[in-house]
Amino acid sequence: MTLALSELQLDALGETFNIALGEAASVFSQIVGEEVLLSVPWVALMPREEVAQAVDIGQGGQRLCGVLQRFSTESVFEADTLLVFSEEGGLEVVRRLLNEPTPIHRITELEQDALAEIGNIIINACMGSIAGILGREIPGSLPRVILADAHSLLERSAGSTVLVARIGMRLESTNIEGFVMFMMDLESIRAFVDKVGAAFNI
Repeated sequence: MTLALSELQLDALGETFNIALGEAASVFSQIVGEEVLLSVPWVALMPREEVAQAVDIGQGGQRLCGVLQRFSTESVFEADTLLVFSEEGGLEVVRRLLNEPTPIHRITELEQDALAEIGNIIINACMGSIAGILGREIPGSLPRVILADAHSLLERSAGSTVLVARIGMRLESTNIEGFVMFMMDLESIRAFVDKVGAAFNI
């Protein structure tokens, strides 16, 4: 089963995710106490095994810190939403929230709990915006923190072909950079694209 997206559909998806991440960036800015800069949204349909290289994450076996939540609307679509930082970036974000300057090179259980809460706030800001655009509730699972390399992290998402939307978030004063990815299988992609198209009258 294959699926091709038109330029209008890709533009509508890009605008949907741009709106969603604008809300998320505002929330993230409040958490860390400074401006958060967004990259231009990048949306593509690709085989899952090509995703890590295409979005340029975890090169050289770098260990990543991800917060994963699954969202679904009954009989419509499912999406895995993943907030990703390098392990060092995730630590720095947590320490800003906890006001904990002690340098620790691995994320502790307390920091994982805090990161899960941060991810939950940011991801739900994204999905709340998308739910508003689509005019329906999109309930989600509890957040899970995953510490792994890029390929292991992405294996948590179902489907051999996925829709990937990547938007980077960078703090203006530091080198902390994270991004949000939305991943869906083909059946969910079709339903999601139809709903977004109806919302944008295309």
